Amino acid sequence: TMLHLKTGLTKNPRFEPLIDGRVKSSEVTFDVTVTTPPELFYRNLKYDEFDLFEMSISEYLITRERRGADRWQWIALPIFPAKALFWLGLYVNTAAGIKSLADLRGKRVGVPDYVMTAALWLRVFLRDLYGVRPQEISWHIGRTKEFSHGALLGLDKEPPVGVSITWLSDNQTFDVMLDRGEIDAAYGFAPRHDRKLQRYNIDRYGGTPIEGNPRLRKLFPDDGREAMTAFYRKTQVVPANHVLAIQRNILEENPLLALELVRLFGESKRIAYGAAERRNMGYLYFEGDDPQSQAATFGDDPFPYGVSANRKMLELLAAGSHGEGLTRQMARIDELFAAATLET
Repeated sequence: TMLHLKTGLTKNPRFEPLIDGRVKSSEVTFDVTVTTPPELFYRNLKYDEFDLFEMSISEYLITRERRGADRWQWIALPIFPAKALFWLGLYVNTAAGIKSLADLRGKRVGVPDYVMTAALWLRVFLRDLYGVRPQEISWHIGRTKEFSHGALLGLDKEPPVGVSITWLSDNQTFDVMLDRGEIDAAYGFAPRHDRKLQRYNIDRYGGTPIEGNPRLRKLFPDDGREAMTAFYRKTQVVPANHVLAIQRNILEENPLLALELVRLFGESKRIAYGAAERRNMGYLYFEGDDPQSQAATFGDDPFPYGVSANRKMLELLAAGSHGEGLTRQMARIDELFAAATLET
């Protein structure tokens, strides 16, 4: 019998061959909802509505300690479809005197959600490259409490010790606050998601002109290429921010499913890489790079799947999460994934 999985994914060129049927399985079919990451993760946390779904790695780590008998009973598959490059689009107020990440110490910094993986990676970079601790920054959350993943995970009631976290109200947006100098730096406010994909207005934009605005400038004129390369040379890690997860009971009833899913998503990725006209979009980290120069620095497969190829990256993330008090215990990598996939 064919298994039908209610599947929640984000718009990603590496998924397209699976969604459009170029990759097929004799065991499983997918009823796919495609939406934006903030909305998908919100729906995962609030309604637990999908069988198989993309999830924030950082938020997945937190749910493992806070799940109930009837919610968040998930296990991950070592499929890492996206990289945490999003925060590298950080904007600063030109009057704030911020020349590098090191200058964020003592500043008011806006992140869409404190618990999101991109924000956790930002804090890992701050700590590992500049020795800046989360307690040394005043954090502002771009989402209202109603739609904040952090609030759904209880961070509004129990923030990490010593960390200042302020949620924006309905009528505040990062772009307006940054323009007025009410915060010093922020990312995630420029419109970037297809409105048609969204049911909720989670990441809000107040309409401030961004291009050519003398009060705003990108912290990284190269979109973070240099920072990412420096971090990679130090750690051999390119940060990922999403993982696939599945309801644990489905895997218990279908023990061979985990490896079949890893195979299918791997095949989908390979087809996406091979589609020459789309290759740049599906393959490159930074626009304007070419596949050869990227491969020379970061290796041939920019989105490696499997536990072993990602162990070091996951260990850094688990250590960051635990070190900040987002997770009480240090997550053990082998406990995060379906047992059948540990050899991948």
